[in-house]
Amino acid sequence: MRPFMRKTRVGILGCANIAEKYAIAAFRSLPQVELVAIGSRKKAKAEEWAARHRLEAETYDSLIARKDIDIMYSPLPVGLQEEWTLKAAAAGKHVVCEKSITYSLQSAERMVDAFKKNGLALYENFVPEFHPQHAQVLALINKQKIGIPHVWNGAYGFPPFPKGDIRFRAELRGGALNDCGCYTVFMARKIMQQEPVAVTCALSNDEAEVDVKGSALLEFENGEALMSFGFDHLYQNTYSVWGSKGMVRTNRAFAVPPSMAPTVELITNDGREEKCDMIDVPAANQFALSFDFFCKAVATNERGQFEDMYERILHQASVLEAMRVSARERRRVEL
Repeated sequence: MRPFMRKTRVGILGCANIAEKYAIAAFRSLPQVELVAIGSRKKAKAEEWAARHRLEAETYDSLIARKDIDIMYSPLPVGLQEEWTLKAAAAGKHVVCEKSITYSLQSAERMVDAFKKNGLALYENFVPEFHPQHAQVLALINKQKIGIPHVWNGAYGFPPFPKGDIRFRAELRGGALNDCGCYTVFMARKIMQQEPVAVTCALSNDEAEVDVKGSALLEFENGEALMSFGFDHLYQNTYSVWGSKGMVRTNRAFAVPPSMAPTVELITNDGREEKCDMIDVPAANQFALSFDFFCKAVATNERGQFEDMYERILHQASVLEAMRVSARERRRVEL
């Protein structure tokens, strides 16, 4: 790969916990990237964060208007992503958004169209895609270690969040499907290596009509995926794939701290005895790996990768939209 002429410069659009917990350190670990500034609706809050993290402070608008920034990282709530990413596209900025990138298929289409027209990259930051444990799972499946993969089964959920948490705010498009259920959908599609042909979904809403838990069945041409997710659960963060000759499962699938070395378990049975192999996977910073991929695509202007990013967004949004329709109308929805 040719050396970059200069570092890719990044601004953070919003003072979100995920930025402080993971993203800032991940960007700073990349030698070809310079993290420059952070913006908030209230300049005083941006100044507080900027002082803490050695950044420059801006408002959302002034950050987007800066000519010396190439990429915006947006950890904004789901309901604010479209407004501010469209402003970023109009200003010529590439954007990486935290998941879920938006709240509907139509919104995702508007966002993708704007970035396409401007020749810019738009990326939905599903960081688990880059963790090496999932490559290990896929390798076991593709080597037919579990035979024919019939069922992907995943769970991602948390104990209750405090009242007033943004995940419970309807106007910000909060909810379990957009926050944690989306991970199970994304990973089921990735590991089954297919797009679903039909979905059936049930969502349970609170008094503000925000979904706080749910479950779904995704039907594929070959196999299916079962998933559960929510905000009022014993913590679960795992998936398995059940095949004709065995099973592979993870012990920490979606949120994985950079220092944690997860384990992949392979269970097989040859008809005589059951065998269980524990496969250690090295620790990895999945945020840094995801940002590295995106920043390099931007720096080298890889238009083919931009197109792949658009399609990736729309495929995911299509499935989530079908799940919302299924839950609302209480029926199976074909894609």
